[in-house]
Amino acid sequence: MGNTFGFPIERSSGGDFLPIVKYDARAGRIFRVDRVDNGGGYKNDAVDITPIFKALADFENLEVGWINFQPGSAPDFKLVPIGTEFPDRPSAVHKQGVRFMLKLPKDCCGDKPIREIAGNSVAFLSGIEAVYDVYLAERGNYPGKLPVITLVKTTLVKNEGKEHSSANYHPTFGISGWAPRGDLLFVAKGASAAPAATAAAVASQATAPTTGSTRAEAPKAAETISIDEFG
Repeated sequence: MGNTFGFPIERSSGGDFLPIVKYDARAGRIFRVDRVDNGGGYKNDAVDITPIFKALADFENLEVGWINFQPGSAPDFKLVPIGTEFPDRPSAVHKQGVRFMLKLPKDCCGDKPIREIAGNSVAFLSGIEAVYDVYLAERGNYPGKLPVITLVKTTLVKNEGKEHSSANYHPTFGISGWAPRGDLLFVAKGASAAPAATAAAVASQATAPTTGSTRAEAPKAAETISIDEFG
């Protein structure tokens, strides 16, 4: 695996609400999470969009750092734009992760097309790192546009340990095309406060260092996609 995000993926053993998309590594599924008014408050409704997932990804402003997903409460973020100095770890329970904004197309967005996605699992990070590397290599051919990513496949990976075993689905994302940003505006999270232009400039200098490891490449883009598909 590479080191594009400024930290190794391998491991040895709050603010305003934004609607989210999440990847469940244990099931190999992608969900959009909708806030639903149940009359006495709001509940989260997870909608499986795996078969139709497609998203305009704001890789220009991808953030890296530390994330703590706490069951029953909001996750805690300490993030910075990729390519800047990595932040200090807030606590022992925070894990290295990434976060970026995306826009879903009309057929799978519900009533909130612009959302955020974040994750700190090895499975999620490896999939995003691979497609982000393709983005870095190809973005010069598509000035003024962002990549449209799709889920190509998931691969079951089993880890056998001395005390316990685990199995997760590692995603392979591909770039199916490119489209203008439109109304996909960057909203920072955690400690990140750099404006979009600054984050994009920093990311333009980011390259994946050589690690000597082998990783499957994400599929490359084939076409330019109209922004109309995304509303």
